[in-house]
Amino acid sequence: MATQFSSQFATPARPAAGSLADPSRAILGPKRDALLIWGAPLAAFLFVQLWLRGWDSLAPAAVSSQAVVGLFGFVSVLTWAHLIAVVPRAYMNPEVFAAYKLRLTIVPVLLLAALFLSHTVLVAAAVIAVFWDVHHSAMQNFGFARIYDMKAGNAPNMLRATDLRLNWMLYVGPLAAGAALATHTIYFQQFQGTSLRALTSLPGVLEARHDGVRLIAMMAYAAVIGWAVLDYARAIRAGYKLPAHKLATMLVTGAVSVLAWGFSPPLVALAAINLYHAVQYFALVWVKEGARMRGQGTALRAGLLFALGCAMFGLAYAAAVSGQPTLFVAPFIACSLLHFWYDSFVWSVRKRQV
Repeated sequence: MATQFSSQFATPARPAAGSLADPSRAILGPKRDALLIWGAPLAAFLFVQLWLRGWDSLAPAAVSSQAVVGLFGFVSVLTWAHLIAVVPRAYMNPEVFAAYKLRLTIVPVLLLAALFLSHTVLVAAAVIAVFWDVHHSAMQNFGFARIYDMKAGNAPNMLRATDLRLNWMLYVGPLAAGAALATHTIYFQQFQGTSLRALTSLPGVLEARHDGVRLIAMMAYAAVIGWAVLDYARAIRAGYKLPAHKLATMLVTGAVSVLAWGFSPPLVALAAINLYHAVQYFALVWVKEGARMRGQGTALRAGLLFALGCAMFGLAYAAAVSGQPTLFVAPFIACSLLHFWYDSFVWSVRKRQV
């Protein structure tokens, strides 16, 4: 009896199938997913808030201001550093490179040539990168939701269009309705002095109609969420099982988008959003391509080299983007655009290339 009693306590209970604790449904593992994937938006948001409020409350103003600058600088470099992190996936994965060889070789050369040959194209590319980044961030959330669907055994096209609309609106809706929209549209001012200088008036036009833009964004947000609820209700009645990790991803991301874009100063929102986005991406690349990067060496050595290479690129990007777009910044703008584009095809749930 005593032996039976002891063994009951010695044997850990298995996690419920399909729960957040189920390792078969996680990308990195239950705990790491909670910190680095589906829970990363909340962790990043809380970290930024605690950092800013903590230094503001506990340190002299001179020290606090330096801590704030340091945080924003760190997140900026980390954000630019993650752009180059697609290289192991795109160029070191033989299956991916073979499937998209022409895209991965010819397009970068053509893009760089266009950026070097035309100042207007360079400025346009820099502005496009700002808004493509918004779409790209929403699509990363969509991608994780689809990966969790795949790991739960759901069909790759089940609710795909719904998830595309929903994840895009969960991220973009609060941004369009808040003050952060102006921090994005201001980049149209860079068209001054180019053949597209008429676009410099766009920020003022949108600012004058801010209340209308906000109302449209809020109505679209509510409509897309309502549409998604109906789609999910029909799918569940037809036998679809909503993965816990996918639900957590959308709930956490949606809540943080509202808190950051809707209720935080734009720079604070950008810091939190960019921090979790980069952390998620680094985690995904390492878990999928880390073994290939490691080769015959140690994981520590490969990880340090990967981190160092990305950090050096991030610092170089930071040095290049101070001021108006020049030829020196062209390779970095190209890298941004290529990163956003590559991610649309080097990761594919439908082809099970994740």
